[in-house]
Amino acid sequence: MNNTELLQKQMQDLQKANDVTLPPDEGRAFMRDVVGSAATLRKLYFYDAKSPVGKIEALGVKKRQMRLHQGLDTEPTGTDHVIERGVPFALVPVMTDAWFKNDNVYYTARMRGQNVEDVVAGMIQEQFAADMQDLAFNGDEASADPFLEMNDGFLKQARTNADTIKHDVAADITVADLQAVPTKVAREQLRAGKFVWIMGAGTHAALQAEVIARPTPKGDAVLIDGELRKLHGYDIELVDHIEEDKVLFTPLENLTVVTGFDVSYQRTGAGDRAVAKQGTYHFVLSSADFVIRTPKALVYIAQDAVTP
Repeated sequence: MNNTELLQKQMQDLQKANDVTLPPDEGRAFMRDVVGSAATLRKLYFYDAKSPVGKIEALGVKKRQMRLHQGLDTEPTGTDHVIERGVPFALVPVMTDAWFKNDNVYYTARMRGQNVEDVVAGMIQEQFAADMQDLAFNGDEASADPFLEMNDGFLKQARTNADTIKHDVAADITVADLQAVPTKVAREQLRAGKFVWIMGAGTHAALQAEVIARPTPKGDAVLIDGELRKLHGYDIELVDHIEEDKVLFTPLENLTVVTGFDVSYQRTGAGDRAVAKQGTYHFVLSSADFVIRTPKALVYIAQDAVTP
């Protein structure tokens, strides 16, 4: 069987109805691949949920527990030095569906030299990943937008959580506005993780233009090949599609993506709609939640940072 015949056979197989729930291990692997396909999500803390509702155990160690060794008189009292706390999560069902034109899939698979099903799976995962990252940062259950109202994202949680640190700015965020932010974080938190500025491309462009326009360079900003890479000693993480004029200051691992292991996949290329569209319909159902593990280690910077 030559390559053309093989692709045609794969296309025929793709158009057959399929309705499966992936085994737990495969479901977890699928969701890990989804998260791994998103530029920023893959840098965050990732948690495989085993139930729809639960807690992520976050561990810490009490400070200044070192003691003088007393030889045989030493008492092993270290069992209470660990601080345990549970961070709750509650998964919400999320889905993606799409029509794929047969011709597009066929020629894409032919050009890439890939299996047809691999091409389709890759396209679905890429779109799922982009939407997941968008929802993770911008989600707001109070929104009228049906996409955003699915779940509260990190920006909404940071703004409304009583334990996160709020930093108001008068207008557009400036380099001077960010200068005072690190001093608002408790020193033990600042030492515990690698803090970064998390922002959108528009906010970054405005800060970069401000730095470039200065008459003399200053040590609080690092430009590499004309691009702003650091501010006040901390790296910058650019997030696609994040709401502009808002910045988070926190370690990336403080933001958590929780995914479920139940992944359902359905497809069909049969019926009058599929014939009319000359395509196959694909439907994927899973679940996710977004959690800030340590709110006290996060600063929310915006004009509306402090709610009246």
